[in-house]
Amino acid sequence: MKRLTIMFVAAMLYLFSIVNYAGAALHDRGGGLIYDDSQNITWLQNANLAGSTMDWETAISWADSLLIQGYDDWRLPYTDTSCSGYDCTGSEMGHMFYTDLVTSDTPGLFTDVRPFMYWTANEDDTDAASAWRFNFSSGYQGTSSKTIGRWAWAVRDGDSAPPVVPEPVSSILFIIGGATLGLRSIRKRQKEGKTY
Repeated sequence: MKRLTIMFVAAMLYLFSIVNYAGAALHDRGGGLIYDDSQNITWLQNANLAGSTMDWETAISWADSLLIQGYDDWRLPYTDTSCSGYDCTGSEMGHMFYTDLVTSDTPGLFTDVRPFMYWTANEDDTDAASAWRFNFSSGYQGTSSKTIGRWAWAVRDGDSAPPVVPEPVSSILFIIGGATLGLRSIRKRQKEGKTY
């Protein structure tokens, strides 16, 4: 009996781990917010909410002044300043481009992803007049003068909506129900003194 119970619990843990792993992705939280559960950040759904390009200082101020859905802690995305060029997946925008496959041509849940450079929150450590930027058309990451007009896309740390409880998967309920009925039947026969 103990062995059957242990096998049942192990099977359920395995099934739940598969369901949770498969759910890692971008989630539409409504109200113009998209949550990235692998980075634990929330993006604005509209990648062009600002409506025009701006220099880096203006972009920083724009993100900092946002009040959306009651949240006032918006910022520009962080980048991995140790990577320049392509395949820079350590930055928040690089992760979005290369891992989540969000591009200006394939925006997924997002709207108005511009096929040009977006500012990041990071200044260039070697040149105070430059800052990092990312291109959602090509996936290129690098630096440029802070005075050049670039797009701005705001992000905030954490989830911006209470987690939604997923509807149970019917096959898991079927397995749990069948296992429960089987265990009840075995217990009933054991109480009655019947053996197999």
